[in-house]
Amino acid sequence: MRRSLTNPQPAPQLQNALDWLSESKPEDPLLDLVPLRQHIAAIGKLHLPVLHRLKIDELLQERAERIDDALVPMLLDVKLPLPLSVGTVAQGLIGLRAELGETWLALAHEADPEALAKVNRSQAQNCLRGMNNLSRQYLVVELAAIPTPSGFWRNAQALYHQAHDAVDPTATLPAEIAAIDSLFKAMLALTAAQPEGLTPREIIFLADYLKIHAAQVHIDPVAPETAGDWFWLDRNIDQPPIPIERMPPLNGQAIYIRFADLALQAARDLDQLNDGVPPHAIDLPLQAAGADYRNALERARRCWTTPRRRSFNRRPQSLAVEVCAQLSSLWNALAGNMSSGPEATSCEMTYSDWTMLNEGPSGYAVVHVVGAVTGIVPGCAVGLRTGPGAAWQICLVRWAKSRNSLHVEMGLEVLSPSARPVRIQALGNRGAEAPVPALLLPPLPNINRGESILTGRGDYNVRPFTLLHECEEHLRVAECMPHRSLIETSSVEVFEFIRNQAA
Repeated sequence: MRRSLTNPQPAPQLQNALDWLSESKPEDPLLDLVPLRQHIAAIGKLHLPVLHRLKIDELLQERAERIDDALVPMLLDVKLPLPLSVGTVAQGLIGLRAELGETWLALAHEADPEALAKVNRSQAQNCLRGMNNLSRQYLVVELAAIPTPSGFWRNAQALYHQAHDAVDPTATLPAEIAAIDSLFKAMLALTAAQPEGLTPREIIFLADYLKIHAAQVHIDPVAPETAGDWFWLDRNIDQPPIPIERMPPLNGQAIYIRFADLALQAARDLDQLNDGVPPHAIDLPLQAAGADYRNALERARRCWTTPRRRSFNRRPQSLAVEVCAQLSSLWNALAGNMSSGPEATSCEMTYSDWTMLNEGPSGYAVVHVVGAVTGIVPGCAVGLRTGPGAAWQICLVRWAKSRNSLHVEMGLEVLSPSARPVRIQALGNRGAEAPVPALLLPPLPNINRGESILTGRGDYNVRPFTLLHECEEHLRVAECMPHRSLIETSSVEVFEFIRNQAA
C-alpha cells in the first residue's frame, strides 16, 4: 500500500507570522510595532534554512517601512524629556530596527552566494537591507536624543566590511555597494557634526543634506601620515568615530575617515545660500533657505573641518543646583514681587532640582534629579542658581540628551551671571504690537560684550525698539537700536544694542 505524500505543516510560530502578514494592514502603522517585533523574535528562534528565512524576513521587512513614516513627524517638535508615550514608541522602533539589522547581518554572513544567486539575491543586497535598518535606527536615536544602543557601531562596521569583502574590488561594483557606502558615510558625518547640539528639525535637515553629499566623505584603510582632521573607527570596538588628534587607534583594525571635502562642499553651498541663491537651484532641501538651517549646516561644517577639542579641563562636581527651564518662568522669577508680568507669558514657577556633574570656565554639565521639567531643546535658554536667594545665571543649552522620559542631561554655556526682566516694543508699532518680555544682560568688558538683550526667537535684533524697565516702582523708557547679533538659535536670540541718548 503506497504512503500518501503530504506537505509538512509549518511551525506554529511561522504559521502565526504568515497569518499576520496576510491580514490587512492597520490604518495606524504604529500598531504593527509590537506584533512585528514578536514575530521577528519567534522566527529567529526556529533556525530555519537560510533561504526560507530570507523570504519570510523580506515580508516582515516590508511591514517595518511604514512605521518610521508615522513616528518621525511626531519627534520633530518634541522637547526633552520625551513624553512617555512617544518615548515608548521610539524605543520600540529603535529595538525593531536593531533586530532587523542583526537579522540581515546574520543572513549576509551565513548565506551561500551560489544559493542566493538561484533566487536572484546577493550578499550585497542583504547587507544593504541591514545598513538601511541601522540608518533608520540611528536617525530615531538622534531625534530622541538618547545614547546609541550597544552594538550599533560594531554591527554597522560589520555590514560595511561584509559587503566589500563579498565583491571583487577589480570588477564593476554593484549599485548596492554605493548605497551601503552612502548610508554608512552619512551616519559617520552626522555623528561628527555632534547632533546632540541640534534640534530634531535641524537633524532631519542635516540628514537630508547628507543624502545628497555623503559621497564627499573619504574612507581609507591606510593610516594617514599625520593626524590632522582624520577620524578613525575600529571594527572590533563598538564606538563612534574618534579624531586621531584626540586619541590614536589602538591597533591595525581601523579604517580612517576624513570630512574635509564635505566641509568644502558645505562652505560653497552656504556662500550661495547667503548670496540669495534659492535652495532648489543647488539641489538642496527647501529648508536651507531658513537661517536656523544654515546655522546648523555652518556648525556641522566647522565640526567637519576641525574636530572639536575641549579648551579647558572640566572639574568634577556633585553640587545641587536649581534650573528654571521656561523663559517665561525665569522672567517672572527675576521680576520677583512685581504686581503684573507680561500677560502673554504668564505661567506657574517651574524650578527643578539638578546635580552639577562638572564645571569649566564656560559652563556646566548638569543632570536632572527631581521636579517638573519640560521644554528642553538645544539652543534654548535656562536659568541656573546654586540655591534659594542666589542669583540666576543665564545659560544657553549647548547639548541635551535623555535615556528615558525621566532622565535629562544638559551642557550649559553661561551667557551672563545675572539678568534683569524688561520688555521691548518695536518702534512705530505700539498700537498693533504689545511689548514682549526679554532679559537685559549686563555688559561684560572682559569678553568685549556690551549691554545685550535676550528674547525668544523673532526679528527684534534688526528693528529699533523701546526698552521698558520697571525699577523701584518707576518705569524707565529708552529708545534703542540693535547693534550686533551675538547668538541666534531656533529658540532665542541675543544681541547688543545702543541706547539713543538724544531721545
